Amino acid sequence: MSQRMRRLLSVLLIIALFGGPVGCGSEKRHDKTYYTWFDTVTTVIGYGSDKDFDHACAILEDVLERYHRAADIYHEYSGMVNACSVNRAAGRGPVAAAPELAELLAFGREVHALTHGQCSVAMGAVLSIWHDCREAALAGETARVPEAEELREAWEHCRIEDLVLDDENGTVELRDPEMRLDLGAVAKGYAAEKAARALEDAGLTGYALNLGGNVRTLGAKPGGESWVAGVQEPDAGGERAYRLRVTLDGAALVTSGSYQRFYEVDGVRYHHIISPDSLFPRNEFLSVTIRGDDSGLADALSTAVFNMELADGYNYVNQLQGVEACWILADGSVRYTDGFQEYILP
Repeated sequence: MSQRMRRLLSVLLIIALFGGPVGCGSEKRHDKTYYTWFDTVTTVIGYGSDKDFDHACAILEDVLERYHRAADIYHEYSGMVNACSVNRAAGRGPVAAAPELAELLAFGREVHALTHGQCSVAMGAVLSIWHDCREAALAGETARVPEAEELREAWEHCRIEDLVLDDENGTVELRDPEMRLDLGAVAKGYAAEKAARALEDAGLTGYALNLGGNVRTLGAKPGGESWVAGVQEPDAGGERAYRLRVTLDGAALVTSGSYQRFYEVDGVRYHHIISPDSLFPRNEFLSVTIRGDDSGLADALSTAVFNMELADGYNYVNQLQGVEACWILADGSVRYTDGFQEYILP
């Protein structure tokens, strides 16, 4: 198991512990962990009968598999035009996209507008440069920081206007031959939300889903006890796994952090959250956590707010309905919106 997988599993175990059976009466607690989707660890926790839990897992597996394949930029799948397919067809005209991909891209365009471009599915040309540098460094090769000019040239191929969606015909087109999609900032949260809603449609409640730190709960636990999730202590090294505990009934909690995927050059950390303004990672924060009703939106906002100055991000979040935020700054101090404080436990 990779170091990143072990780190993610430790976070999931925290949430599993917080979601324990205390006060749940005779309801049976179930949990299941997967290592299948979005290059991360997925855990589902629920209460009730074996039959209901098996049904919930079947629904979860179907939804997450479909959105995982749709958002994959590295592999194509038989019978599906996914993000990888669309990238390879860039500049060649419209292609008939999988419905799940069309949904994700429509959501991505909405998020781009909502965040004023601070979270963009059109940044693949820039993100791929950083991805290759990070992977090479982690593989033991000489660590390299991309040249600013190299990034600026790639940025010329990141215009959201060159992503053309035809809802009537179900097609997607990248008008720029060098444009590339990257759905990493939205896909996990969106898939978690779709899975949660599918469970609700099936009449299933009292569940917690966790896709690599993207947490979404359905209702409270039996007996009315609240779900509780942890905001991870960055770089804890296993000594202290969380900074805050937050109640989470029927809501989502998503964290974007500089400690999750990174490499270092000359003592400087270069993580995976790339600012559209500078085309480099920002290091003002160790993490940004968003609490809200929708996991997909929370996922996108955690990236967008990470890319904003603290004051700007604070004011921005305060303008959004039903959304709260928590920042862990580079010096280890914590800031959060007034509404976020209401959910913090001792």
